[in-house]
Amino acid sequence: MADWDRRSDFGLRISGFALRIFDAMTSRLKIALLSAAVSGAVLAGFAWATLALVARQKLESVDTEIRSLGARHPGWIGSRGNYQRLDDALEFIFGSGHQDQIILLVKDVNGTVLHTSSGWPKELDPTTLDCRLETNPEPVTVGGGLGRGPGGAGRGLGPGAGGGQVTFTKQPRFLSARTADTEWRLGMLGTDQTTLVIGLNYAGPRAEINRLRNNFLLALPVALFLVGFGGWLVAGRALRPLTVIADTAERVTARGLDQRIPESRESPEAARVIHVLNHMMDRLEASFRQATRFSADASHEIKTPLAIMQGELENALQAAVPGSPEQQLFSNLLEETQRLKVITRSLLLLAQADAGQLKLARQPVELSTELKAMIEDARVLAADSRLTLETQIEPQPPVPADPALLRTALFNLIGNAIKYNHPDGKVSLRLQAMPDSVEFTIGNTGPGIPPADQPKIFERFYRTQRMERPRGDGIGLGLSLAREIIRAHGGELTLKESRPGWTEFVVTLPTHR
Repeated sequence: MADWDRRSDFGLRISGFALRIFDAMTSRLKIALLSAAVSGAVLAGFAWATLALVARQKLESVDTEIRSLGARHPGWIGSRGNYQRLDDALEFIFGSGHQDQIILLVKDVNGTVLHTSSGWPKELDPTTLDCRLETNPEPVTVGGGLGRGPGGAGRGLGPGAGGGQVTFTKQPRFLSARTADTEWRLGMLGTDQTTLVIGLNYAGPRAEINRLRNNFLLALPVALFLVGFGGWLVAGRALRPLTVIADTAERVTARGLDQRIPESRESPEAARVIHVLNHMMDRLEASFRQATRFSADASHEIKTPLAIMQGELENALQAAVPGSPEQQLFSNLLEETQRLKVITRSLLLLAQADAGQLKLARQPVELSTELKAMIEDARVLAADSRLTLETQIEPQPPVPADPALLRTALFNLIGNAIKYNHPDGKVSLRLQAMPDSVEFTIGNTGPGIPPADQPKIFERFYRTQRMERPRGDGIGLGLSLAREIIRAHGGELTLKESRPGWTEFVVTLPTHR
């Protein structure tokens, strides 16, 4: 039982492994393999049926020949003691090599061997050969046909061969026997007194069957390869519209919503799917353009009222009595107004980036110089939390960039590294050169970003729920805005790692436009 369980477990593991491999295959390869498998099963079934039919026909043909020999030569039984003449007759009929083609055995009703031909195989013991036959309900009488020359002169195989008749009262029986040299087909025909066993060499028909089987075995792999290759071609043609759809979908981004899938005439089903997807992308493009235009227009329209509010609050703050509740109120309102201005500017920049209309005033920027200036401002912000700034800023080749936008993106990252940090923690800033770019790495000793939140940190207005956030930390646009600005410059902003005690971002900017 234990061995059976082990074999079952091994079989299940092999089956599971095969299923995993099959699931990992492409649809085109699956179709080709399934086509080859189904065709192989059909061809194997056809080959098996054909071989079985041919083998049956060969056996029936040999059995019919044995019946015919027994019916035409009743003298083989009627020799009655002069059986030696049978060998002479066989040599006369089949030639000198008849021992390899036909053998004879004659037994009486008691099972006594009366005669065996000279070519009877030693492996077939005549005394133990089962020659029992059942009574034939319709006895067949044959004879008088062999060796009767002109005028009826007998030229038979022995006494009673010329004009004698034999009545086969037993039901014929056939069986195959294999020896060391060949295979024989034995037919047993009997009378009330004697049983005649005629054996014909079955090596020739068996060789034909084997050749046919080998031809099938040789042709089957070729047929399977051709079927599989044909299935591969047909599947490729059938799946071509899906490839076109996938390639077009990869190009559909916020800046490439005008992409459409080319119409297909290969199949009505694919044409309908493409038509539906193109109409869906039309609706998506219209909705996205409307939303982008609304964000840009709303941000632009809000800028003027906010500027007026800021000016009025600054005047009211200056006119208020120092230390009065009014001065505190005006100060809080001014702070919130400035925060609204930052949000409005961020939304406007994001809307322009989504529409592909973020205008960059590119010029060569010494990134090391810009970072050193930002670090001086960062030291002031980090002083309250007693943070240590470790810097490794070396002169690098200038990058083509918009100084103001690039400064906004990088300072957002530096500000986050300071805000989301532990007291007495550390902020690491490193700038290094790469073959065709510069890489800016910023890390801090904060609490880290939970793994479940890491894929979402660049989403707009998303803020992690389990991190301790300082008061007035923003609304979740800093990282998304920084990434859009970096991408507009042809670079990339990624989260390299985040764990409790250490978080690190990497900015890559190309040195050539």
